[in-house]
Amino acid sequence: MRGEVEVDVPAPTRVLEDGGVIKFCLPCGDGLETESVIIPMDSYRGAQWHTLCVSSQIGCRMGCTFCETGRMGLLRNLTAAEIVMQRLAARRLMQTRYGTAPGAYSYFADGIQNLVFMGMGEPLDNLPNLVQAIRVLTEQNGLALPHGQICVSTVGRIDGLRELAAVARRKPLWRNLRLAVSLNAPNDELRDQLMPINKGMPLAALQRELLAFPLAPRARLLIEYVLLRDVNDSLSHADQIAEWCRPLPCVVNLIPYNPQREAAYAAPSDDTIGTFLRRLRANGIFVKRRVTQGRGLMGACGQLGNRGLSPIPS
Repeated sequence: MRGEVEVDVPAPTRVLEDGGVIKFCLPCGDGLETESVIIPMDSYRGAQWHTLCVSSQIGCRMGCTFCETGRMGLLRNLTAAEIVMQRLAARRLMQTRYGTAPGAYSYFADGIQNLVFMGMGEPLDNLPNLVQAIRVLTEQNGLALPHGQICVSTVGRIDGLRELAAVARRKPLWRNLRLAVSLNAPNDELRDQLMPINKGMPLAALQRELLAFPLAPRARLLIEYVLLRDVNDSLSHADQIAEWCRPLPCVVNLIPYNPQREAAYAAPSDDTIGTFLRRLRANGIFVKRRVTQGRGLMGACGQLGNRGLSPIPS
């Protein structure tokens, strides 16, 4: 018989809503807070569900120049409990707003079907707590979230990819985890400027590690590409991206840049984005454009980060 354990879920310090997107922050007890986003999703066939974007750190030390979280610096890692608590808090918010009530073994009964580690932080920079959180989230006598409904997004920490791959080789169900890689540049020279990690873990080495990663049969990597106006959005860039991606089983996800404070970047025009997308398709690459949601809440891709905690003045 399944046991029930009462968990004390902290009340959010802030809850913001816009167009169905819910951004909420949870206190951590040390003056810091997590940030999470619940995103409504629709399929072309009419199905509807929600995706929960969770944080693995408060801030981030990767220093990507187009990311609000990276501009905070790393304040600290989240514990496995703090990561899992974001899922429990999201369940309570969904119950409050929509009257949903989770049932035994129904991981999506509250409307949240997918969980993505795309919030604050680099998940593979906090690998022990990430792995333990996934163990708890997928426990069959607990939240019972299928591994295939979890996506881990990384800037390309090769050491972390290697360790995560070792877990997947020992535990076959972990091969169903979805893996996303934030690429954002087609060559080392440009990626060095945008993403400092590339100086120590360049594109050729990253590609080799991804080729060796034990994916499930028919699984595809998600290659995330943030488009920056006049920086990485030319047809030449698209051709180079296609060349780099061609050996990999992957889908390219184009993400127009989302505005941030005192940032030096801007999003390309819709025409430029469309031209870039079509060029990748002409090169035989499976590509999608991410629909922007939560921008008004500072909850879209690259926008998470409490300005009050940041060392950079607001």
